[in-house]
Amino acid sequence: MAKIHWKRLACMALALMILCLAACSESGGNAKDEQGASTGAETPAADISAVEEETEESFDPGVPVNDYDGYTFTFYIRKCGANFWTVKDIWVEELNGDALNDAIFNRNDYINNTYNITVAQEFMGDNGACSTYVTKMVTAGENMDAVICNGNDTTSIAGKGQVMDLKDVPYLNLEAKWWDQNSIKDLSLCGKTFFAAGELTEADNNAVNVIAFVKDNITDYHLDDPYELVREGTFTIDKFVEMSNAVLTDKNGDGKYNENDVIGYLYFSDSGQTMFNALGNMCAVLDDNGDPQITFLTDHSAASWTKLISFIQQDCTLSMSTELDVYKGMGDYDVKVKMIEGKNTLFSWVHMRDIENLREVESDFGVLPNPKFDEAQATYCNENDPYGTGFFSVPITCAEPERTGIIIEAFSARSMQTVLPAYYDITLEGKYMRDNDSLEMLEIIFDSVIYDIGRYYNWGSMYGTISSMWNGKQDTFASSFEKTVKIVNKSMEKTLKTYGTGD
Repeated sequence: MAKIHWKRLACMALALMILCLAACSESGGNAKDEQGASTGAETPAADISAVEEETEESFDPGVPVNDYDGYTFTFYIRKCGANFWTVKDIWVEELNGDALNDAIFNRNDYINNTYNITVAQEFMGDNGACSTYVTKMVTAGENMDAVICNGNDTTSIAGKGQVMDLKDVPYLNLEAKWWDQNSIKDLSLCGKTFFAAGELTEADNNAVNVIAFVKDNITDYHLDDPYELVREGTFTIDKFVEMSNAVLTDKNGDGKYNENDVIGYLYFSDSGQTMFNALGNMCAVLDDNGDPQITFLTDHSAASWTKLISFIQQDCTLSMSTELDVYKGMGDYDVKVKMIEGKNTLFSWVHMRDIENLREVESDFGVLPNPKFDEAQATYCNENDPYGTGFFSVPITCAEPERTGIIIEAFSARSMQTVLPAYYDITLEGKYMRDNDSLEMLEIIFDSVIYDIGRYYNWGSMYGTISSMWNGKQDTFASSFEKTVKIVNKSMEKTLKTYGTGD
């Protein structure tokens, strides 16, 4: 996520409410064509300028305002079967009074009218299907304006040489504030940036893995305020373990701990990687030359893993993947809702995308970054999940890269100006979260998102090794990874050769 100061969001959200009210009052006269673009005027720009004045922010994309003669500009995006990871913020059909929906509609209306285009979307399918779709289109030489895939599919098409280096796309300014600089810094392999995250879509924000907590359990068990712990830099794994054990309660007295009791930490198979990164470890990093260096096997990573496995071997933790009885057969999304609703857990591993699913939960909850290794760790580290996230790329068969660069910059700038405040507002206030402190937590979370390039390219199945050890509660970090070193290096070298940078 691009950096935006949380104190400014109140002004932006207020102006957004004015926008939505004005838009709704005019919605009766906005006709739509078959591609879904409105032909009516957007809410007056004067309201937006008030936002800029209040926040001292500028959202000028700095690109030419060209007339594209009614061209249909198509985003090729992910469609998830259960709709959980579907990219939902590129296009909407009409105004409906919902702040986020109407911000998306108005952004598109502005772009359509300013550049004389029609913003459209084409669904490609779910994880795996997207890369297959792009490969088919590129092989056939078909024009594709812009693609938004998850991390797994994006690294696949990038590794096949099917997308452009974004630095070669005219007018695309990757240094602009609407681009996530962490994604560019962490994933620009060998100096080439084949994909990036940013305010073009909130799909990348939704895929950040964080901690949800039940506030009543903090109060009932007389625990320290977790918000203050985060602010003070003392929300560490040791504190996390201590608090998790403090709530452990065998409610029915049967001598067992499960979903019917109160446990400290509800987790999933993916959370092993999340916690590994949170404690200051990476599977791989880029050196000063932009070359990848494998870093999974260090003294610190081994010590971190021992601490984590010792934790999940305790009764105060419960795995959604392997240990639940009543909820077996349910999706992990539904399990989190049930456990938080019933106050059967203190902490739960969640995606930011889960917050929407928790909108009907009556139990008050908040959101936190993942704990640090210790107080000496400089920052919190919050993993962006490759499976769920969304990255922008431009296929090599794009007919007019200049047009794509101009439209994407304008689209991204407008998204940051109007859609981002709506995303924050609808996530934190109107429907989902229950306290203002979480707004501050989100700034901390999104400013400390990390993209582990070793996890994204999964050289030698590094993620698979972590996941297997985590699910098996195995403290075999060094021995497990020592067996894979040669395979990891070979896999990485293959990627570098594909990119034209290997020996």
